Amino acid sequence: MKRFVVFTLVLTISLFTFADLLDEIRARGILRVGQDAGYMPLYGTDEKGNRIGFEVDLAKKMAEILGVKLEFVVVNWDGIIPALISGKFDIIFSGMTITPERALKVDFTDPYLTVGQTVLYNTRKYTKAPMYSELKNVKGLKIAVQLGTTGNEAARRLFPDAKILAFDTMDEAAYQVASGRADIAVLDSIFAKYMAKKYSVLAVSGELLTRENLGIAVKKGNLEFVHWLNTFIRWAKTTALINKLKDKWGISAE
Repeated sequence: MKRFVVFTLVLTISLFTFADLLDEIRARGILRVGQDAGYMPLYGTDEKGNRIGFEVDLAKKMAEILGVKLEFVVVNWDGIIPALISGKFDIIFSGMTITPERALKVDFTDPYLTVGQTVLYNTRKYTKAPMYSELKNVKGLKIAVQLGTTGNEAARRLFPDAKILAFDTMDEAAYQVASGRADIAVLDSIFAKYMAKKYSVLAVSGELLTRENLGIAVKKGNLEFVHWLNTFIRWAKTTALINKLKDKWGISAE
C-alpha cells in the first residue's frame, strides 16, 4: 500500500510538471526549438534569413496545433544538449540520432525518420564509388566529420587507421572533400545527398555504414510532453504529412 501511495504521488507530481511546461509555453506564446546552423534539407536558413527545411515545416505545424508562435534558437551542435538541459529552448528538433548515451541525458520521442551514415567522396579522386571494404584498412585516410555527431563516432569506430578531421558543421566537412583536403566524409545520408547536389565534384557511395533513427529530444522529467509529441509524430505519419514533406524537400529516407 505504501508503495502504491508513493507511486501515485510521483505520478501526480509528474503530471503537474507537464502542465506547468505546457502552461509556460502557451503563456509565453512561443515554442522554442533548438537547432544548429544547418543540415539541409532538414533545416537551414535561406537568403532572407528565414529558417527552412523538412523539420522546420513540421515544427511550424506543431506550433500551429499548440496555438503558439515558433522560435528557433541556433547553437553549436556540440553544445545543443547542455543548452536544452539549461532551459534555452523546449525541444531539440535537429536531425538528432537516438542513442543510449544521449538518452542518459535527455528523453527521446519515437523516430520520425530513419537514416544512416554514408561516404561522401570526390569523383576526381575516385572514378567509382569507394566501398567500405576497400577503405577500412587504408592507413592515413583523411576523413572529414562534424563534431559531436554519430558520423564522427562511426568514422572513428569503423576506420581505426584513418586520420579524423572534425569540424563545427557538416557543410565544412563536405567542403574539405570538395576542395581535396580530405579523402572522404562520413555524414548522414540525407545531408550527403544534398551536398552531392551542391558540389558537382561530389558523389555519395550509396552504401549505408549504419542505420539510425532520428527523434525529438526533450529535457528529462516531461514524459507526458514526450507522449504528446509521439502523438503528433503518429498523426503526421498517418495523415501522410511526413511523406508530403519528404517529397517537397527531396528526402529519400524511411
